[in-house]
Amino acid sequence: MKTRVPLAVLFAAAALPLAALDTVGKIAYLEGTVEIVRDEDTLDPALVKTGLALQNFDLLKTGSDGQVEVQITSPMAPATTIRVAPRTQFSLEIGKAGSRQQTTVGLLIGSVTLKCAKLTGSQSVKVQTDTTIMGVRGTSFTVTAATSGDVLVACDEGEVECIDEDGNEEQAKPGEVVEKLFEERFRRLPVAVSSLEQFKRNWNTERISALKANAGKSIVAFAVRYKTLLIRFNRDFEALEKAQKTIDTWRAEDRAGRIGTTQETMAQRKELNDALKKLRLNLFFFERIYVRLLELKEYHDEGFGRGTIRYGLTSETTTQFFQRLESDRRVLERKMAKVRSVARLFALRNDGRVPWGGFGDEEDDDSFSGE
Repeated sequence: MKTRVPLAVLFAAAALPLAALDTVGKIAYLEGTVEIVRDEDTLDPALVKTGLALQNFDLLKTGSDGQVEVQITSPMAPATTIRVAPRTQFSLEIGKAGSRQQTTVGLLIGSVTLKCAKLTGSQSVKVQTDTTIMGVRGTSFTVTAATSGDVLVACDEGEVECIDEDGNEEQAKPGEVVEKLFEERFRRLPVAVSSLEQFKRNWNTERISALKANAGKSIVAFAVRYKTLLIRFNRDFEALEKAQKTIDTWRAEDRAGRIGTTQETMAQRKELNDALKKLRLNLFFFERIYVRLLELKEYHDEGFGRGTIRYGLTSETTTQFFQRLESDRRVLERKMAKVRSVARLFALRNDGRVPWGGFGDEEDDDSFSGE
């Protein structure tokens, strides 16, 4: 039987903070406004530049003038380049899922283009929205997640498998694109490779025009869902905070470049597992609704979609809703960042595994591994 060296031993021997051992890639190119959220805070803009090391569970945001190219260099993942368009938000997560080493680009909104090296049999790379999973097989492709919830997959070479939340499957190949309009099924559309870039630009323009024309309906639908998800998120977040002592211990260990004993970490993971599992599942959907509403707020400020939102027996104007959304924004984003931060610390103490968070994930019978 192959001898397994405990992670605690490996980390205890390290002279660097655990965060340095959790590096998954770097910024290869950058222009304009780019933000990185890491460990409950936004990095100093002066640090966000070419060559910056990226850590597991980082959240990247590009402004209207921002573009960035990321190179994935983790030994657990195939060499991958991610080109990020303006007005895009996505997270990076590399770890174990079931029997595979899984790389997940969690696309909240915007557009990313991936070029992946050939995968080994134990590797998996996917781009995931709240309605579609794009599975990679060593290829070059672009995924666009519009504010409306519509998704477009365009493949330059190779093949990309697309699966929606109902289990329907479709393949994106060169010479055609796969489109999934919100709450509809996949459609394959023929597009010549030479015309692909123009098609993607036109598609984005059409989605924005359609959204503005139906902004009121979209605001109401997303606001109603947001309210329900927010209640659940805050409830589950309270459960996470009950384990604050353990979280503080993990942060102190992170700074010191060590991990506790096997017995300690098993008890700590057990304490956090259930709350973190619920939060990751809820956050997967909640965060995407949240960022869409922030985009819709910009249209609303321009005069699109103003009206009344009804929640059963209660109601409020769209102006009141967006005022409340803006006033809650700072606290809410810190909470969401904390969930991502705790997940990173959990994974470091659990052989790269974290509790399930979103449809389509491969999960073990237990949410954390034994030693």
